[in-house]
Amino acid sequence: MKSRAVLAYVGPKSLNLSHKLEEFTSLAQVAGFDVVEVVTQFGKPDSRFYLGAGRAGEVAKLDFDVFIAYHSLTPLQVYNLEKLFKREVLDRVQVILKIFEKRAGSVESKLQIELARLRYNLPKVKEYVRRVKMGEQLGFMGAGEYAVDAYYRHVVRRISTIKKKLEQVRRGRAIHIKRRRELGLPEVVITGYTSAGKTTLFNRLVNEKKLVDGMPFATLETYSRGIDLWGVKAILTDTIGFIDDLPPVLIESFNSTLQEIVEADMVLLVIDGSDPPGEIARKVETSVETLGEVGIHRERVIPVVNKVDKMGLGRVAAVRGVVEKYFTWFVPVSAASGFGIDALRVVLFLKMPGYRVRRVEDPHALGLRIGDVVFVAERVY
Repeated sequence: MKSRAVLAYVGPKSLNLSHKLEEFTSLAQVAGFDVVEVVTQFGKPDSRFYLGAGRAGEVAKLDFDVFIAYHSLTPLQVYNLEKLFKREVLDRVQVILKIFEKRAGSVESKLQIELARLRYNLPKVKEYVRRVKMGEQLGFMGAGEYAVDAYYRHVVRRISTIKKKLEQVRRGRAIHIKRRRELGLPEVVITGYTSAGKTTLFNRLVNEKKLVDGMPFATLETYSRGIDLWGVKAILTDTIGFIDDLPPVLIESFNSTLQEIVEADMVLLVIDGSDPPGEIARKVETSVETLGEVGIHRERVIPVVNKVDKMGLGRVAAVRGVVEKYFTWFVPVSAASGFGIDALRVVLFLKMPGYRVRRVEDPHALGLRIGDVVFVAERVY
C-alpha cells in the first residue's frame, strides 16, 4: 500500500508555478507516494516550520503519512514538523534520490546516488552534531552526542571511499573515450530536461529498444551505440536528464556520468516542443545553465525540438521565439513518429568533426544524396 503524501510549496507565485507543482506531484508519484493534497503558501519559508506555524497546524489535521516540502529543509524544520505532525518529513531532493535509488542499475549509478545522498545530508548531520552538543535532542539523532559524532565520522569516511571508487570509474571512462578518439569515432550525446523524449530519440536514431516510460529519470546511466551517417561512423550516447531547482551538490555527484557530455564532440539538446512557451523557457534555461556548469559551450550544442507532432503550426513560431534567446536555430523532430529524423541525421553528417564535406559530380558516388546532389564526407588528417 502506498504512503499518502501531502506536498507543500512555500515561495513566490510565479507564472509557471502550476507546471512546477505538476512536476513536483509527478516526482512524488514516481517515487511511490499517493499524493492526497498539495499545499501552497506565498512568501518566505518560515525558519521553524517551513510553512507558517498556523498553516502547519492546519496541515497536521489532515489524513496523510508523509509530508514533502518543495525546498530543502533545515534540521530544525524537520524536527519541528515531525514533532507537530508525528509523521515522516522529507523534501523534494530526497524524493528525487528515492527515484534514483529505485531506478539505478549499474554499480556506478548506485555509487553516484549514495554519494549524492550522503553529501546532501552532511550539512544537516553537522547541524545535528552542533545542536546535540548544545543539549538538544533532535529526531533520529536523539541517541546522544557519541552516536551523532560516530555517524558523522562514518558519513565522512564513506564519502571519501565512494569518491575514490568513482575516480577509478572516471579514469576508466577517460581511457575508453581516448580509444574512441584514436579510432576516429566522434561522440554525440543526447541530453536535455527530464521527460523531453531523449531515449525515444536515441532509439529512433540507432534502432534500439531502450525502456521508455514517459516518467522522470528513466535513464540514470549513460548508454552508447554506434551510428552510421552515410559512411561516417560515430558513437551516440543517451544520458541522464536535467531538472529545475537542484542543489549543486547533486550535479557534482554525477560528474563521472556527465563526463560523457563534457568530452562529446556534439550535444543534442532535446526540448519538449509540446510544453507551453513558459515551460519551454524554464526547461531550456535549466538545461543551458547545467551544461554551462560542466563546461559545455553552446557552439557544440544542436537544439532539437521534439514532439512537433503534438504542435500546431502556430506553435512553431512561439517555440522559435523562446528558443532563439539561446540558439539561432533548431531542428524540429518527432522522435515518436520519425518526422524530421532524416533532417537531423543530415545536420549531424554535415557538422561531424574530423571530416570535411564536399559535393561530388559522379551520380553513382556513395554518400548523402540531397535531390540530384551527392555529398561525401572525407576524414581530415
